[in-house]
Amino acid sequence: MQLVRSVLLLPFSFAVATPALADAVTYSGTLGKLPVVVELVVPEDGGSPFGRYAYLSKGVDIPLHPANGETAGLALQEEKPCTPELCMGKDDAPVSDAPLGGAWSIKGRVGDPVLSGTWRNPDTGRQLPVNLAFKGRRPLEESPEAPFEALNPLYSNTGVIGNPPVLSAASLPYDMLKMTVPLKAGPTQDFGDATLRMDTDPRVGMDYPVVVKLAGVDIGPLNAYLAQQRLQAQMPAFSCLSYAYLGFGWNGQEAGGTNGFDGNWSVTTEHLTPRLMGLMESGSYYCGGAHPHNFGDHRLADAVTGQALVPETLLRGFVYTDPDGKVVPDPDAAGIDRETLRFGPTEELVAYVKANRVHSDAATEADCGYDDLLADHLGVYFKQDSLVFTLKGLPHVIFACTEDLVEVPLKDSRPLLTKAGARYFAALD
Repeated sequence: MQLVRSVLLLPFSFAVATPALADAVTYSGTLGKLPVVVELVVPEDGGSPFGRYAYLSKGVDIPLHPANGETAGLALQEEKPCTPELCMGKDDAPVSDAPLGGAWSIKGRVGDPVLSGTWRNPDTGRQLPVNLAFKGRRPLEESPEAPFEALNPLYSNTGVIGNPPVLSAASLPYDMLKMTVPLKAGPTQDFGDATLRMDTDPRVGMDYPVVVKLAGVDIGPLNAYLAQQRLQAQMPAFSCLSYAYLGFGWNGQEAGGTNGFDGNWSVTTEHLTPRLMGLMESGSYYCGGAHPHNFGDHRLADAVTGQALVPETLLRGFVYTDPDGKVVPDPDAAGIDRETLRFGPTEELVAYVKANRVHSDAATEADCGYDDLLADHLGVYFKQDSLVFTLKGLPHVIFACTEDLVEVPLKDSRPLLTKAGARYFAALD
């Protein structure tokens, strides 16, 4: 799922003006006996460090605030999760000051190879040791309204044409450590000549396929692709969990502190051969705001290399055009600004779909205006034995109009495919 979470203007802010941000530094280790991952930031203007941390068993980000008072090391205080009593003020608006709990007293400075100290519960006086080791760092974009906002990786992931950017330990060390944990293995199932297993991250309740066997293929690259897609799909769920805290945007809506999907998540395998794998991620995500994000995204990958593919690039009738409407054969050529290009169907392909599509009842046809949607929302995906033209990326108000339009048996699809695209299908050998 390629999801863009709205950037909220959070009510919480530090007592001083919001600082320019420097690198965020990641540590992993233990709090007491429990494994944790921690991300800390020292503002460029020399302000007090702040950050977030998560217990790996839960995966929920907890904000870490600068603690009051002078100290020789790092003094931090974590937030308590919000309740209406703690975080809702007058006129049903969130309060400005977050409720604070556990106090961290750490020897050393952000960036040191190791950090150690204590965590103390201010209500009971209980203390636990904290031991952390450096794991990596990443640059932060400046967050103009609230410092914790910039720690959320969805803050700067505003979406791209085609496949989402690849997540890595180099670009997101904290989030990769938090999300890459042992999964609960599900039962195996056969899919043609392949065997699949649906593994679940119990912290967010989302499953994703793993290939156990695929005839004649090293399954390592394909499973690496699937692991990456799992991370992309789960990131919004972990982000929504953090909404339990004022620093990350709690606003009193029931979705905050949940995984955002409320059971409305599904991933199905649509096509799988030793050459190609196709998936569909579908469901509904709501983590506050005016309405849920309904989605149905088709994914595709080369089964041998694990390389993500944009399904439409396998067809002759999808091309890049410049602002003047001229076809650009090589969008990666020197001197071409991809940001100015449009990728979509040719007039000939739109005409083909109009002439061959299955029509709905008259009322649905009138309400949806399918023919008017083709130029901007035509897409394609692959079933096991057919190529299917569909609508994709429809806005919320007409998402219900998402519809399969034309289904072509793979054995008859050669005129529609590029030469490279045809090589993915044994029926065309």
